[in-house]
Amino acid sequence: MSRRQHICDVPGCTHTRQRWQRICDLCYPQLPSAIRNNLIRAHAEKRMADWRSWKRKAGEIIAARRAARAPSTRWTPQSAFDLQARMLGERTD
Repeated sequence: MSRRQHICDVPGCTHTRQRWQRICDLCYPQLPSAIRNNLIRAHAEKRMADWRSWKRKAGEIIAARRAARAPSTRWTPQSAFDLQARMLGERTD
């Protein structure tokens, strides 16, 4: 029989965690201590409505940090022309 995998409480995170943890090792340092502590405490005290709201807030923070780190996907024909000119060593006045 295989062991159960415990998934991080943060929405959108698919990393595993230890059974006694609520948040995985990757999300833990990225969250502010107030959110971390309230999420863990709400689950321990079985306040499920509060736990769900703290989970939602943690997911929003992690998603915002990922979006801030993502490279820009904006492409324009002019930017392609400028890139080609720079690679060929031409001036783009």
